[in-house]
Amino acid sequence: MNDLTKKRSGFLTGIQSIQWAVFMLTNIIAVPVVVGEAFRMSPAEISTFMQRMLFVSGAATLVQLFIGHRLQVVEGAAGMWWALFIVLGAMSAPSEKGHLLQQLEMGLIIAGVILAILGFLPIVGKIKNLFTPIVTGVYLILLVSQMSGSFFKSMLGITETSHLNGEIIGVCFIEVIVILLFSLKAKGILKSMGPLVGIVIGWGLFYFLGLIHPGKSYEPSDWFAVPNLFAWGTPQFDFGIVLTSVITAIILISNVIASILVVGIAIEREIQAHEYSKGIFGNGVNLFLSGIFSVVGVVPLSVSAGFISTTGIKAKSPLMVGAMLIVISSFFPYFGEFFSKLPMEVAYASLFIPFSQMMGFGIRDLMGQVPSQRNLLVMGLSLMVGIGMMFVPTEAFETAAPWLRNIIANGLLVGLILCLLLEHAVFREKKDAAANMN
Repeated sequence: MNDLTKKRSGFLTGIQSIQWAVFMLTNIIAVPVVVGEAFRMSPAEISTFMQRMLFVSGAATLVQLFIGHRLQVVEGAAGMWWALFIVLGAMSAPSEKGHLLQQLEMGLIIAGVILAILGFLPIVGKIKNLFTPIVTGVYLILLVSQMSGSFFKSMLGITETSHLNGEIIGVCFIEVIVILLFSLKAKGILKSMGPLVGIVIGWGLFYFLGLIHPGKSYEPSDWFAVPNLFAWGTPQFDFGIVLTSVITAIILISNVIASILVVGIAIEREIQAHEYSKGIFGNGVNLFLSGIFSVVGVVPLSVSAGFISTTGIKAKSPLMVGAMLIVISSFFPYFGEFFSKLPMEVAYASLFIPFSQMMGFGIRDLMGQVPSQRNLLVMGLSLMVGIGMMFVPTEAFETAAPWLRNIIANGLLVGLILCLLLEHAVFREKKDAAANMN
């Protein structure tokens, strides 16, 4: 009986590990393609970029599990780092792109060292106190709002075909329904299989309907290859790029704290102060790894909480094994080539329910607040400004300094910073007054 129990436990862990690995892949495979196009990389360069991104994402998750916050949080390319690369790549001349990538390597390395040092300083408690339920709720709603456009453009077929595509819409709808049914109706082991089954069904339907385009795959030259260090060349120091990178890393401390906080809610556990400090230290180590392996900077992903809530997977071991699978796959270029064939529409559809959960977390935080005029004003202004900035074209910020442009062009950060200012400075409440209101 004990042997049978162990076999069932091992089988369950294996299935859940594969789900974590697939979930990580959906947050990885788009990065090399999009950033590669911005820097006009060749198919071979994008293929090796994919390989290094797999390695760093898996390794960064393991770093956090062993020496960082030790929570069930996936590490993936940060939206702000991703945007920083794309904006700089799009605005630079073709002859400058190679030097710019080397400067970004240096920026990531220095930012990582500074962030790791900050993780040891006794400031995390003060930083954590800034993230009240109002701030966290606004952050989560803005996060999902910023991604919602990409979700629907992809799932409606607009990204691929520039117009509505009935076949793509149908496949994505079926995939979302399958995941939703598994999440709500299934029990036991089946409950945690929703995203995996959804991806298999979605990918299979794409194949049989002829919606997959073979020309988008990259043919590797070898069956085994070790991810290269400094693939973009020797790091070069540029004050502007380093300053922008450090500011980006410090601002994203809020992302680290918020991600740890919402995952704590998902696993129903109170997070201790030292876990936030270790999370910041771990993120510094991971930014350093991002620089030396020439990839986009990584950060703990808040959507991990939505994935945990959707699948019910709260144990650490499946994520640990899943991250190891991602690291191992990075040594075999054909794995990267295979993963790159996953249709982006299927990937977005598999994340639709977890992201919806994240929106729900944000709404729950805001609904728990006293509906006073002050609170409603803080929430309303922050969401209005943050979401409004998401609709402003990137070209409108070309005249701003690079370090400033990468902040004000990001609606999530604008809304978050405004919320912090309104909550703790402009409309700051006295503790006694707050206590009386409660």
